[in-house]
Amino acid sequence: MSLSTNGVPVPPLPTTTTSERKEAADGHQENVDLSTTTNVVLSDSQFTIREGGYGWVNVVCGFLLNAATWGVNTTFGIYFSFYLRNDYFEGATPMRYAYVGGLSVASCMLVAPFVNLLWRSSGWFKTPLYLGMIFISLGQVGAGFCTTYIQLLFTQGLVFGIGLGLTMIPTQPLLSQWFRRKLSYAQGVAAAGSGMGGLVLANTTRYLIQEKSLKYALICNGIVSFVVLLPCITLMKSTESQPMHFIPSKLRKQKAADAPTVRIKKNPLELKWFFHPGYSFVLLFGVFSMIGYFVALYSLAAFASSGLGLTQKQASTLQSILAAGQMVGRPLCGFLLDLIGRHPCTILIQILAGVTCLAFWLPARGFALLVVFAVTQGLLGGTVWSSVAPISAEVVGIRDLPSALAVFWFATVLPAQFGQPIAVAFINHSQNSLGRTGADAYLISIGFCGAMFIASGLMLCLSWRYVRARNQKEQLQSPTPESQQDTVDSTAPSQATEKV
Repeated sequence: MSLSTNGVPVPPLPTTTTSERKEAADGHQENVDLSTTTNVVLSDSQFTIREGGYGWVNVVCGFLLNAATWGVNTTFGIYFSFYLRNDYFEGATPMRYAYVGGLSVASCMLVAPFVNLLWRSSGWFKTPLYLGMIFISLGQVGAGFCTTYIQLLFTQGLVFGIGLGLTMIPTQPLLSQWFRRKLSYAQGVAAAGSGMGGLVLANTTRYLIQEKSLKYALICNGIVSFVVLLPCITLMKSTESQPMHFIPSKLRKQKAADAPTVRIKKNPLELKWFFHPGYSFVLLFGVFSMIGYFVALYSLAAFASSGLGLTQKQASTLQSILAAGQMVGRPLCGFLLDLIGRHPCTILIQILAGVTCLAFWLPARGFALLVVFAVTQGLLGGTVWSSVAPISAEVVGIRDLPSALAVFWFATVLPAQFGQPIAVAFINHSQNSLGRTGADAYLISIGFCGAMFIASGLMLCLSWRYVRARNQKEQLQSPTPESQQDTVDSTAPSQATEKV
């Protein structure tokens, strides 16, 4: 008997076929179809988790992939600050620039159902990855040649954002096929790549803008992304068979392991997850945490330069510190999630992230206190990226994880698009209606950011309550490990129906 991540005992899960007979409470046996059962314990029993192995190669590749994608996205704070200080595009306002950053993230989330559809129809999880690599590079290089705001919105916003989605969606559930006990830690290490990429690229981007030009910086970042992504995507591997439907059947290598005994669902958009008694709160966690994360990420440099009058170098230094905090914080948070529990640890981290906004960012009137905030926010603020896959797996199981995550990312489209513009609207309201200037104009926006983090933690409290109740119920319904092994039906058809 082992303990789940929330402290509820769960019996060990032997590998089975897609059909299994289990003993009911009245002594009768029932034939359970593992491909459709809602019992997460039984559903996960059909997957063989290798607990590492080649999975660590996937972790390293994921680390570098995030560095070349979300690390690049982190540098938008540098671009945003440069656009504001130099009035770079005629007619553009702070609100319009905020829409560029919002659109890149929103379009990333919006393509989630399409990515699952492309993944399923092509039969190869790398199809959207290679396509995303092209979009990410084209988006940045194209932004370097922009002369109008609309062109910037299309390239750095839409095209780059679609590339982010094409590379992120297939890789999020990948590590759950290789890790169980260390899943959160592995996910955290991979997610830390965005911090490393942001740390390196924030400084190189600032240097290239100052010494060369904005155009030169954007083109160089596009080339770097392509060079890093190509080998990383090539080395990634899934435990699930990859039929590659786009290759003629005569040229495909048929393997015995290709028998449909284990199938991970990759449905484009299952609306049932919006109404799921536990996962609906995970979706709300994503909505609130995304708003808080992007407001802090995109506003810190602007607050330093426009609000406090600090130099561009100091603003980019704060962005680098924030990225360094992410690089350390995400693996650390992942380790703590596996050690303490995925739900309780994430709840605590989200609430602390909100408190740091109110305790450090809100009263900051100088560079020193902003450094403290950048460190703490880097450690705590981006936990959603490393925790969403482990938490989703805990709520819905490995079989439904890609389908549930597609809905998760789709649900965060509007928060990603309008989170930063809402913060800018609060700043404009403070300036135009309340007559506030400098740092005081950011007070409402900062308070809003902190409240979003705290609200996301409260949503996970309700999700955690559901998981605990469900695990207790399934523990009572599940057979003992001995009876499980004795009742495996290795000759049953793969699409068995449930019988009592």
